[in-house]
Amino acid sequence: MTARKKIVIVAHDVGGGGGMERHLEEIIMRLKRDAEVTVVAASMKLADPAGVRFIRIPVMAKPVPLKMIVFAIMATLRLLFIKRDLLHTTGAIVLNRADVSTVHFCHAGYVQATGNTRSKLNRSLLRRWNSALASSIALSMERLIYKPKRTRRLVTVSGRVKEELLSAFPYERHQVEVVPNGVDTSCFRPMPEREKRALRSKHGLPVNGEFLLFMGGDWPLKGLDFVIDAFNRLAVEHPSLHLIVVGKGDPEAYGPKVTEFARERVCFAGKRPNPEEWFGMSDLFIFPSSYETFSLVVHEAAAAGLVVLSTRVGGVEDLIEDGVNGYWIERDGEQIARLVREVLADPARQTALGEAARARVAALTWDHTYSLMNDQYARMYEQRNGSRGYEIERTHP
Repeated sequence: MTARKKIVIVAHDVGGGGGMERHLEEIIMRLKRDAEVTVVAASMKLADPAGVRFIRIPVMAKPVPLKMIVFAIMATLRLLFIKRDLLHTTGAIVLNRADVSTVHFCHAGYVQATGNTRSKLNRSLLRRWNSALASSIALSMERLIYKPKRTRRLVTVSGRVKEELLSAFPYERHQVEVVPNGVDTSCFRPMPEREKRALRSKHGLPVNGEFLLFMGGDWPLKGLDFVIDAFNRLAVEHPSLHLIVVGKGDPEAYGPKVTEFARERVCFAGKRPNPEEWFGMSDLFIFPSSYETFSLVVHEAAAAGLVVLSTRVGGVEDLIEDGVNGYWIERDGEQIARLVREVLADPARQTALGEAARARVAALTWDHTYSLMNDQYARMYEQRNGSRGYEIERTHP
C-alpha cells in the first residue's frame, strides 16, 4: 500500500460563497480521501471538515491590506514548522518556497489589460485608498513570489490568466498549466416550465414571460449599465420581458436608470445563497463584464441551459463558440438588445443554444478539476523526489 502523502494547502479563506473558496473546498473534499491534508488559512468552512487538519491564522477580516500583511507574516512563520511532501498555495500570499500555486487572479495581468487598479471602481475616497493599497501589496507579492526558484509551478483557471502570467513573470510555457474550475451540473440544470413557474412564484415574480438574468457584484465592472440600457430598448416591444439582478450592489443608484414605465418589471434581488434557483427561473443570461479570470457564473448559466450572452473575458473564451452555444457581446446596450431580440424571435433557436451550452460545459465537472490538479501534484512530487516517484491510493472514481 502506498503511503499517503502530506499536502499542505494555504489560502486566506477556504470554503464559503466565493468562486476561489468554492474551488478550494471542492479540491480538498476529494483530496482528503487520497492524502493527508493540512489547511493553513484564516477561515475554513467545509461542508465536511472531517479528516482535514486545520491550522487557523488569526487575522482580522478588515482592513484588507492589513489582513494581507499580517497573514503573510504569520502563515510564513507557521509553515516553517509543518512537515509536508508538497506545499500548494493559492496566489502570492506567503514567502515560503512552494511547489505549486493556483492563480485565480493575476493583479499584474489586470493592470496590464485594463490600465487601472481595481481601486478606481470605488466611489468612496477611503475605499479607493484601501483598494489601492491592497492592489499595491498584491502586485509587490506577485513580483517577489512568482519566480520558478520560489514557486516552481503555476496553475491557472483559464487560458487568459496563463497568458497574463507568462507575459508578466519569468516562467516557461511548460511551467504554467491550466486547470479550469468545475461546475455542479446536477445542481445547475435546465428547469422545465412547471418548475420555472414555481420558482418565480416562490420569489414573488410573475410566473409567465421571458426573464433576463444578470448576476454578480461590482456592477460597474460587470456591466449592469449596459444590461439596463438593453432592457430599456426592449421593454416597449416586449411587454412580457423581465430583468432580474442578483448580487451585491446599489439598487438606489441603478433603479432610476430603468425606464419608468418598466421599473416594476425589474427585480433587484440582492445577494442570494441559492443561485441555482435564479438560473433555473430565467431564460437568458447577460454578462457584459470588462474583465474576468474565470467566470464561474457564466459556466453555471450554461449548465442551467440558459442562452449566454457574454463579453470575451477569461474562461468564457474557452467556453462560448459564437452563434453555436451562445453569443459574444460588446459593452453596448444597442448591440445586446439586438441579439436578445433575435433570440426571443426564434424559440427553437433559443432552445438549441441552451442545449449546446449545457453540452459544452458538461465535461467540466469538479471531479475533472480534481483529476487535473492531482496530475499536477504527481508531477511536482516526481520532480522533487526524483526516482522515488509519486502515487496516491485512489479511494474513489
